[in-house]
Amino acid sequence: MLILENLNKEVNIMSKPYVLIIDDDKDYLALLAEGLEDNFNVRCASDLSMAEAVLTENIVFDIALVDENIGDEKGSLWINEQHKNPAHSTKSFVLYSGLATEEAILNGLTCGAHDFLSKPMSLLALNNKLEKLIVYQEKIENFESELKSKDNVINISMAQASKYGSCMQLTSKLNQCFTIEQIKDSVFSYFYAMGLHGCIAFYPYNETPTYFSAQKGFCSPVEIEVMELLKTKSRLYRFGPRTIFNHTYRETIMFKQIFEIFKSDSLYEQALVECHEMLDIDLTMFKASIHSFRKSDSADIDIDIFAMDKKINEFERDVRRKVMTHLAVGGKEDIGSGLVLVSVVIDIERIGDYTKNIYDLAVNHPKKLDGGVVEDSLADVEKISFDLFEESIDAFKNQNIKKARNLMGLYKENISSQCDTITNDIISGKVKDIEVGRATSVALYARYLKRIAAHSRNLISSIVNPFERIGYPEK
Repeated sequence: MLILENLNKEVNIMSKPYVLIIDDDKDYLALLAEGLEDNFNVRCASDLSMAEAVLTENIVFDIALVDENIGDEKGSLWINEQHKNPAHSTKSFVLYSGLATEEAILNGLTCGAHDFLSKPMSLLALNNKLEKLIVYQEKIENFESELKSKDNVINISMAQASKYGSCMQLTSKLNQCFTIEQIKDSVFSYFYAMGLHGCIAFYPYNETPTYFSAQKGFCSPVEIEVMELLKTKSRLYRFGPRTIFNHTYRETIMFKQIFEIFKSDSLYEQALVECHEMLDIDLTMFKASIHSFRKSDSADIDIDIFAMDKKINEFERDVRRKVMTHLAVGGKEDIGSGLVLVSVVIDIERIGDYTKNIYDLAVNHPKKLDGGVVEDSLADVEKISFDLFEESIDAFKNQNIKKARNLMGLYKENISSQCDTITNDIISGKVKDIEVGRATSVALYARYLKRIAAHSRNLISSIVNPFERIGYPEK
């Protein structure tokens, strides 16, 4: 039993990671050593000369825990010198200081520390930090082994390309990326080819951030902390020899972003022109149907509204065909833009259907429609709906985001609720002194105006929102 116990102790000692603590405060040094000795093999040094002596003892330290202020010397400078020394064998460095300022943390990264801690430190938190760092080291070792087993880590053609050519290749590759992994691999291939080191942090909406290192695969704790610290800085933020690039990117494509793509391709350009023509036809139909139903005792109009509706349907099929043809030839990178355009053309076609329905009411109603007791509300909704549609066409054609945002608010506030009130009051019997035929016409008309306004909102939401939120309020 005793022999077994001694053997277990020896195995335990051999398996525990080695930590070197450097601090000129001997009391604090002793405190840290005592707090770590259960989980680590701890060696101590009260100055840098003693630390250098310890490092010559043929011990490979997993972590060196270094105070920033050691007498008149700086721990960060010592760490930096250790990295320059080809003989040094310490795997990771952790810098700590009584000042947890932005400058201190950035110094930690600049000198090559893998993490930064501030005094006073909880011994429990310190143990957890160092244990996570050991796990990080294991990941790095596995990653490096994996790299050595692969001959194609660095794309040879990228390595041989010029800097400008490499940038162009990177841009092209990113346009074809649909996942975080694809983006990471494309950027890091570029880094390898250019002899650069860097990290990427992704902050997906309502998801856990992910971090990657081009050099090591996994980001060190201090690299993560620095990215968290600087993510609110300007788009380009320089510190020492490093630069942070902050970019807000919505993973779904918005119509504004793909507008230039549409214009640059003949099929997409044709499809856009056809969408504009459809909207112009819709507006003409809307004006004529309202005039026939509300201003004239006769259903006669100057246009063939049914022929125009048929033309809109033909345009819709042609736009779909052009999008499908382009995607078949152009590749999957344009799928997002194609979906946006197909969604938009559906809304345009539906507006044409509802304007035709208004004309059907005009044909079957004996005289021009007077809303009776709800005339004021009906006239108000009618004007707002028409203005919304007319202004939406202008915003869409000119890709006017500001105007689109203003118009989107009109639907719910001034159209949807009023139309529902008119319809519900008629159905519930709250509206008195209105004959059945007129009441039915008013209710249907309010319904059609609401649907036209809704599709107008969908149209302009494609300018403001990503694809999945077309037809919904902006977040």
